[in-house]
Amino acid sequence: MIEQIELNVQPRTVVGKQVKALRRAGDVPAVLYSRHGEPVILQANNRELLRVLTRAGGSRLVKLNIAGAPEAPMALVREVQREPIKGTVLHVDFFGVSMTEAIKVEVPIRYDGVSPAVTRNEGVLIHAMDSIEIECLPGDLIDTIAIDVSTLDKVGDVIRVSDLRVPATVKLLADDETTVARISYLAGEEVEAPTGTEAVVAEPEVIKKGKTEEEAEE
Repeated sequence: MIEQIELNVQPRTVVGKQVKALRRAGDVPAVLYSRHGEPVILQANNRELLRVLTRAGGSRLVKLNIAGAPEAPMALVREVQREPIKGTVLHVDFFGVSMTEAIKVEVPIRYDGVSPAVTRNEGVLIHAMDSIEIECLPGDLIDTIAIDVSTLDKVGDVIRVSDLRVPATVKLLADDETTVARISYLAGEEVEAPTGTEAVVAEPEVIKKGKTEEEAEE
């Protein structure tokens, strides 16, 4: 069972330019949005927030313990604003969920194992997808999808979305034929052209004359 992630937060009264003082004091401004109800402005301790962000990513539920509130809403991390140079967290948006309403979340793909073709130095592993969007109830969320690339034995072997294994309660929101990973020829390696009746002549690229529609509008 996945351990519950919790974050203690406080209602926030400081807004606008005054949030700079809030950050200097070690707190980070945040907002909790939801499909139902008005946004709730909050603040969280910077250190505690960083620990939660590292664990939760964008696909794990966070229980927000709001001081003085009768209930602790469940939420996803939706957006994290950082200072561009130091990477300091400046602001966080949470999205509150209902445990009875399906949600769409981008989940990372984890590549496990080693391809025999790569081990034999016959090809290179191409990661065509690093994440995929899923739809499910919040209680059925998964934090990653693992694929075993040791099944990719030779150049040309492919893992498609249809090959991914997820619980029956989770729907993958991508075409079944979409490539997730494949073994390709090594860079610079030439492939012999087909001979005989199987030879295929590539169609020449058609170069249009005149301005494109975008250029004409400039």
